[in-house]
Amino acid sequence: MFESKNKYFGRKKGKSFARLEHLQDKLLLPSTSIFKNIKTPRVLEIGIGDGEKISEDAKNNPQTNFIGCDIFADGVLRAIRNSIDNKLKNLLVFHLNIQDILPFIPNNYFNGIRVFFPDPWPKNRHKKRRTFNALLVEDLSKKLKKKGFIHFATDHSDYFLEALILMNQFNYIIKDIGPDSWKYNEFNALNTKFEKKALDKNHKLFYFSVLKNY
Repeated sequence: MFESKNKYFGRKKGKSFARLEHLQDKLLLPSTSIFKNIKTPRVLEIGIGDGEKISEDAKNNPQTNFIGCDIFADGVLRAIRNSIDNKLKNLLVFHLNIQDILPFIPNNYFNGIRVFFPDPWPKNRHKKRRTFNALLVEDLSKKLKKKGFIHFATDHSDYFLEALILMNQFNYIIKDIGPDSWKYNEFNALNTKFEKKALDKNHKLFYFSVLKNY
């Protein structure tokens, strides 16, 4: 496994790690040459969770190249297993923080960025640990193409508002806003493990999709 140079919090391994650890030799370190050889369109997913969503999307959208990262080993190794089992040439994942990867990525590189149900760190003293913050958005904006999208989802209303305010501060635009734009429905459902957990707990879910306008 690779150790991030940046500080991070939360679990690094789960119950399924023992069944997946034989795949550790398939892990890669980021490099400029790796990203140079990935063709457009390219979509980045920050925090791939259990690895199933990004794997399924790569399988169903072979024309799009998906790049993911997470500090949780199980999901990364599961995505690697899925890519091998399904012969997915358009899926690349890293067991690293996003901050460890961005220095190797050219500017104006991604067509889209997805951040689905990041750890909310709900306690006030822990909110500074949240991944989606001003420093990260500034860095991500350099890597995102003009008219590129950012998709965000959470079941914490304050995190949602915090992220949406950031999007406004960085001059992202939101199209087709309506009364139910932010709510869970059949059109914005992600079918991720964390989304299902939140629905089972009767949590309210919040979503937005914005475009880089510069």
